[in-house]
Amino acid sequence: MKCFLLAMVFLFLNCKEFGRDYKQESDLKIAEPSSVIAEKPKLPEGAIIADFLGNQDSLYAFIKKNDPLNETTLIGFQNNKLPDITIPESIGANLHILKLKSFETDVLLVNAKLKDTNFNEYYLFVWKDSAWKQPVNRFDIHKSNMTDTLIPIRDNPKDSTQLVRYYSVFDMDRKSEKKFSWKLMQESISIEE
Repeated sequence: MKCFLLAMVFLFLNCKEFGRDYKQESDLKIAEPSSVIAEKPKLPEGAIIADFLGNQDSLYAFIKKNDPLNETTLIGFQNNKLPDITIPESIGANLHILKLKSFETDVLLVNAKLKDTNFNEYYLFVWKDSAWKQPVNRFDIHKSNMTDTLIPIRDNPKDSTQLVRYYSVFDMDRKSEKKFSWKLMQESISIEE
């Protein structure tokens, strides 16, 4: 009986200490504020980020809709901050950003996909006076003239008021086996206001 009583006292004291340790542990735990990490919005496939407005507030441009039946491509902009651009006679497009000295903002270069896959058709757009402007007319480059290093349009190093663009022309070549080829040309063009 003495052993039983001693065992009960010992057990009672141990349980009390266990309860105290448990309580102390729970008192030491401090609830940490939940930190929410703001995730960047996922960009649509093929989207590009640029400063179209000239205020260092970049936004993205993306292919909003392809309509192969009507052959139109619609280019949209982040949160509809800028109006859409419709590219006619196209079944898709690739978007690129250019930084040209003649413009204060980033310039949108659109490589339209055509049914005729032999050509790359280009459009140049700049945001000016609250509207999309085309400072140059659209132009085409034949696939035989395309290289990895060819930039279809660039600043004219000799005249800051002009751009240099490349384009392809049909060339009859009697010496060639094919009797024709596509010749890559370049021209200096004034920027339309």
